[in-house]
Amino acid sequence: MSSVLPIAVITGASSGIGESLAEQLAEAGYRVVMAARSKEKLLSICDNIKSRGYSCLYIPVDIAKTADIDKLKKKALEFGPISVLINNAGVGYFGPIESISIESWNEQLNVNLRAAFLLSQAFIPSMKEMKCGSLVFINSIAGRQPFSESSAYVASKFGLRGLANSLREELRDHNIKVISVYPGATNTPFWKKIKNNFATQDMLRPIDLAQMILHSIKAPGNLTVEEMVIRRVSGDL
Repeated sequence: MSSVLPIAVITGASSGIGESLAEQLAEAGYRVVMAARSKEKLLSICDNIKSRGYSCLYIPVDIAKTADIDKLKKKALEFGPISVLINNAGVGYFGPIESISIESWNEQLNVNLRAAFLLSQAFIPSMKEMKCGSLVFINSIAGRQPFSESSAYVASKFGLRGLANSLREELRDHNIKVISVYPGATNTPFWKKIKNNFATQDMLRPIDLAQMILHSIKAPGNLTVEEMVIRRVSGDL
């Protein structure tokens, strides 16, 4: 059996759920490839992971840009074959439909959906060659139920659900797990950009989500958790 550690690519890894996933996966024996726009944040997290004796690589990219996705693909595959891809990066802008600009619409679809398609396309061949792997899509409750004044965001998340469902059927014969995660409101920097009065301290904690997601990735034998709806015991805020 090979002693080389498996590699996990995580987008949106500079904060929140992505940061917690990078730390949890590193501790679980993965070499982690962290992707996000902020070089400074990625460097800080990666240095922390390395200081604990784990393996980490960071790649500053904007996955809304096709050229940056090509860069991420090239550099990640230089690190080695990819066992796990976690499509975590996401953006959201909210308001009445008439207030949503085409630029905002395009950004949400490009980051939340198109990037997940392109990155899956980039790394699935590695998984097929190894006859195993995990594709994880960090979706949202908004990918299962609509919300008012969230048209572009909801459209992107419903699209992400459809993409994951289709890939799951396509990849079954290749022993590749496709896991969709639908978290309720989670205490991440996402909420700092939105006008709201939500009690963020009462939201789900990224570290708790990361632990549940890691458990599903590492599920033994021929079983998998295909969809995870994760909410507070007391319900949505």
